[in-house]
Amino acid sequence: MSSLPSKYVPIEFSILGVAARLVDEIGPTETVSSLWDRVRQFAEVRTFDRYAEALTLLFAGGLISMEKGILRRTSPSGLSR
Repeated sequence: MSSLPSKYVPIEFSILGVAARLVDEIGPTETVSSLWDRVRQFAEVRTFDRYAEALTLLFAGGLISMEKGILRRTSPSGLSR
């Protein structure tokens, strides 16, 4: 599994690409389970391991947070939306 795109791994199938897709899919009342139920059929997500790695990348980068069990998109510090 590749985190970054390469000559052999298109961006949409890298963990970075999956993470970008997940950010786009997060709704206003999304839980980890409800998001997984919606995105599990996407070819680029495929497995729960890839899904979990992409969420980990988003949490580590401060792009998403969790409030009372609900996933929220966050703005990076100092940047306005």
